[in-house]
Amino acid sequence: MGQRAYTSRVRARNAEETRRAIVSAARDLFAERGYGRVSVAAVAAEAKVALNTVYASIGGKPALILAMAEDSAGDEQADLTMREIQATDDGREIMRLAAVGTGVVIERHAETLTVLMDARNSDADVAKAADYAMGRYRGLLDVIADRLFDLGELRSDVTRDQARGVLWFYFGASAWATARELGWTYAQAATWLATQAATAILEHPHTSSTT
Repeated sequence: MGQRAYTSRVRARNAEETRRAIVSAARDLFAERGYGRVSVAAVAAEAKVALNTVYASIGGKPALILAMAEDSAGDEQADLTMREIQATDDGREIMRLAAVGTGVVIERHAETLTVLMDARNSDADVAKAADYAMGRYRGLLDVIADRLFDLGELRSDVTRDQARGVLWFYFGASAWATARELGWTYAQAATWLATQAATAILEHPHTSSTT
């Protein structure tokens, strides 16, 4: 009984390692060549596995791009940030945590997000994966906005829905992309974005220096 359980754990671990290698290979190739120019065979070769292994472990190209989106949306930093936000009732600290947390996720998955954004308008499968990732991401920001609303940290003229929109405006992927295009570090961007979001909707916004 014990031997079977051990063997099962080893197989599960090996399967997960294989999956990670395949997703990593797909991400690197999609980022380097573009989604439309990469075949499943090329991904298999890059991951150093058989072609059938890719299909058995994940699937074809639509499944590969969706797996990349799922990995980015399921980053453990998101759960950590949400736990930290639930542990504080200070609106300014919540904004800071939201900015830092989203910045970590965006930085970790920059290649995936670039692939998704670059090809979403030209490929339906990529668009589906991008919508999934952005939907999960925006959903987390909505929860943060709801937390601010429930704590009474919003200005009296700011509704829950408006707060959700403001957080998406300042912490969404496009805001981080713009900050990076300006040459800001993630730390600089986090400080500025948190300050601007707080000024836009909090009752007593915190002021701090920008870049």
